[in-house]
Amino acid sequence: MEEKRQFTRIVCKMNVWVQLDDMIIVEANNLNISLKGAFFELADYRVFKKGDKWQLTFILPDSDIRLQFKTEVIHSTGKKVGVEFDRIDTVTMNHMKRLMEGRTSNPEQVERELALLNCLNQTI
Repeated sequence: MEEKRQFTRIVCKMNVWVQLDDMIIVEANNLNISLKGAFFELADYRVFKKGDKWQLTFILPDSDIRLQFKTEVIHSTGKKVGVEFDRIDTVTMNHMKRLMEGRTSNPEQVERELALLNCLNQTI
């Protein structure tokens, strides 16, 4: 089976908070992350649908740095959820770039992925 992903994923254990429209905050554990999205496991079972929109906050390990994203649910099975980042602010993108470069065997690929995102106008 051919790999369809265009963005490098890294395994990264981070605390995650999902903020829903009605201001409910749900805790989760990150399983992997890329410049384009994330896959994580919720602490509690919740029903989410493809297309649901959230505010997502990650806290980097051993740090007080918070990464914040506006996201859209791409798939959800049980407690596991995959989201795509709709918008990423410049500060968060800079932190993500450093995180990805430090944890991948091919930092040059991260640069190519950033260029692709800029072409897609994903950053604000």
